[in-house]
Amino acid sequence: MARAYSITDADEQQALYHDWAETYDEAMVGNLNYVSPKKCAALYAHHQPDKAGLILDVGCGTGLAGSELAKLGYDMMDGIDLSESMLEMAGKRGLYQKLFVADLLKPLDIETGVYDGAICTGTFTHAHVGADCLDEIVRTLKPGALFAFTVHREVHDELGFGAKLAALEGAGALILKEHTRDIYFAGSQDAEGHYYAYVKA
Repeated sequence: MARAYSITDADEQQALYHDWAETYDEAMVGNLNYVSPKKCAALYAHHQPDKAGLILDVGCGTGLAGSELAKLGYDMMDGIDLSESMLEMAGKRGLYQKLFVADLLKPLDIETGVYDGAICTGTFTHAHVGADCLDEIVRTLKPGALFAFTVHREVHDELGFGAKLAALEGAGALILKEHTRDIYFAGSQDAEGHYYAYVKA
């Protein structure tokens, strides 16, 4: 975790996740009791009971959030991530229709308004992308699509998420359904992150 939080550029991030891919699930879930993907999937399901839509798993990593969505009955998912190694691990789950490399700091090679929903957990954190990427993610969603995601408390304002989300709401692009503070790891004494659910207007 310390190495992940000290990343300063995309090349370091790629190297970390290449090294980490095969042991990521064991380290995060087995050792650290990482519950954020399960909580975010439950948040998504609470606000979108229709399981027929195509969901974009943003920063899908090894597919932890996708796996939790699948347990809840969602079986139409694509995944994007910066790391090819993490995508390879996600592909082994057999959950995703498509998996492809994408850099959230750049325009996404995805058509406008193609996804019925999106989920993103663990991506908006230390040494990762800032809030400007939200414009592109929202662009890929259909009107009425649900977007459930987490933002680490320590970067929420520093990386501009509070201000950006307020601007998107103010512009009528997103409608807030739920915002809570909750833990990322079982046994945490304090809530590490913000959990959001928005609908695209």
